[in-house]
Amino acid sequence: MLAADSGHESTAGLLLDRGSDMEARSKDGWTAVMLAADSGHESTAGLLLDRGADMEAHDEDGWTAVMLAADSGHESTAGLLLDRGSDMEARSKNGWTAVMLAAQNGHESTVRLLLDRGADMEARNKNGWTAVMVAAQNGHESTVRLLLDRGADMEARSKNGWTAVMVAAQNGHESTVRLLLDRGADMEARSKDGWTAVMLAAQNGHESTVGLLLDRGADVEARNTSGATALLIAFGNRTPGPVAVGFEVV
Repeated sequence: MLAADSGHESTAGLLLDRGSDMEARSKDGWTAVMLAADSGHESTAGLLLDRGADMEAHDEDGWTAVMLAADSGHESTAGLLLDRGSDMEARSKNGWTAVMLAAQNGHESTVRLLLDRGADMEARNKNGWTAVMVAAQNGHESTVRLLLDRGADMEARSKNGWTAVMVAAQNGHESTVRLLLDRGADMEARSKDGWTAVMLAAQNGHESTVGLLLDRGADVEARNTSGATALLIAFGNRTPGPVAVGFEVV
């Protein structure tokens, strides 16, 4: 296992020749091919596959080798696993797929590889999040752009009613919010609790994102189900003055 994790192909080969169990698992349920995939050791992963390693083995969280490679952005290793027939739509216990994991971490080239191979970019995890939503949440603008260019639904909603522009605004990813707005995202979309993008940005004190949304015409008088406007939310969180100034409070 350690040889696979470190990419020592010849050592791994020697151990296999001497009868080492390549399906042995770590305490977290990882096998040698999973370790090699996670570390991006393509040739070692190839050796293990040539020897018959189970590439669909999954750990305690339901992760497989291709998911680990995608999560870490190891495009060539992910490609190898796909070439060998790995299931790119395999899901973790929380419903995550390889393309979601790659998108979450902004691994654009790996996302592209998976999309080129036919990955379902509208697949949802257990919370209802899609690849474009997790990319937007983390501010991976280029990955969001790629997904939108491929036709991703930017108005897809999580179980709580959140959209990509809402999660980008919540985290202050101004350039990602701008991209989504430029592509026509609904900035007045509401969560199940009635929150809008500008409310979420205001809650977290993201002045420039609030300013962008206001410049684009966000409804400053919109209220969530608790009756709070973006301004009340900003003050409720004791947001420093600049955000309040964005609402023309002097």
